[in-house]
Amino acid sequence: MKKTCFVIIGYGIKTDFANGRDINLDKTFNNIIKPVFEALNIECFRSSDLKQTGVIDVKMYEHIYKADFVVADISTLNANAIYELGIRHALRPNTTIVISEDDLLKEKRIPFDINHVAIHAYEHYGKGIDYEEVVRFKKHLKELVTHILNNPNEKTDSPVYTFIPNLTPPSFTEEEYEELIENIDASESVSSLVEAAEKEKNSKNYEVAIKLLNEALENTYNKHDVFIIQRLALNTYKSEIPDKISSLFKALEILQTLNPEETTNPETLGLLGAINKRLFEALDTTDYLNKSLHYYERGYYVKQDYYNGINTAYLYITKAVLDKKNESDDLTIYASYGQAIKIWKELIHKWEKIVSTEEFKKRGDQVWIYLTLAEAYLGISNTEKEQKYIDLALHLPESDFAIHSYNEQKEKLQIFINEMT
Repeated sequence: MKKTCFVIIGYGIKTDFANGRDINLDKTFNNIIKPVFEALNIECFRSSDLKQTGVIDVKMYEHIYKADFVVADISTLNANAIYELGIRHALRPNTTIVISEDDLLKEKRIPFDINHVAIHAYEHYGKGIDYEEVVRFKKHLKELVTHILNNPNEKTDSPVYTFIPNLTPPSFTEEEYEELIENIDASESVSSLVEAAEKEKNSKNYEVAIKLLNEALENTYNKHDVFIIQRLALNTYKSEIPDKISSLFKALEILQTLNPEETTNPETLGLLGAINKRLFEALDTTDYLNKSLHYYERGYYVKQDYYNGINTAYLYITKAVLDKKNESDDLTIYASYGQAIKIWKELIHKWEKIVSTEEFKKRGDQVWIYLTLAEAYLGISNTEKEQKYIDLALHLPESDFAIHSYNEQKEKLQIFINEMT
């Protein structure tokens, strides 16, 4: 009978709110975990790969209970992942493997109840995982799984069975295992629909992507799935269907389900900032400028990232110029301009340190970081440093789109800077 591995892990890009880092869990699952188990002829899947019929919770708990292996990724300390890991530890004495992004261990943020469990660390660089790290951790994981296969009862990895050693582990019939495998069908899964939608989005087939995402949302047990709703809002406003303004308002309506006024999710806040910024540019209504600034700034202070940061600074100088045209008092005008300068300097201070590290060379977002630094230096009128980072960006492959976006914003920003100096 073919063995199974159920993986406790989300899908898409998740944010670790303690340090603001983005972690692409699809990369972890597809590039590391799944290939290892498939190479060992073990069926490997996650809850989003299960057939979307009946009550998904029943199937999920059944797989946590009966799967030969469970791999639990606790990188973002997601409450659901921790809870599901606890259930597995309560039900099975061994064959549970806990993994985590390395920063969680370095920062000593492992919850007390699992800080004595063996946790196998891997490392993300930006939103992806470096090829060498993929090779290293796959080798480590394969050796670990192979050892467990050859020595199935050698070690108890469950704290419950360790501290209550007289518990009797469960056993299952072949029929129960067969039924378990029949529930797996990645071709009909939520994750496959989301992945297909992402490909359509990258090809600018936004209408097709929207259809796929709506199907995924309909099929998932969580009708308020944050990641799917975020992607749905993004594709909606980019589609400009039936027209630009209508699509922006529709995207805002979609994001209302994520509680905009209370959320601390930086991706949601960034989307709200982007939509309101576009509404301001299209309708020239100050209310949308203020809303955009409100959301971008909240996202920046939650995550300290360059995307929300550079947009916050841009909107502050936009606000300063508008206040100047409206003959507001000097204190109001230069308070906004001063905030823009402050954020530009913060971005330079943080991200220049990062670009000087070895880890930076492995990031997939180098071009955007270089152009963020270029824009920040433009903001504080250091054109020599601005050009330095533009040149670095130009030497990267496939930088045309990023450079085009930078030049569009630079043109507007230069006008604002001239107005203020």
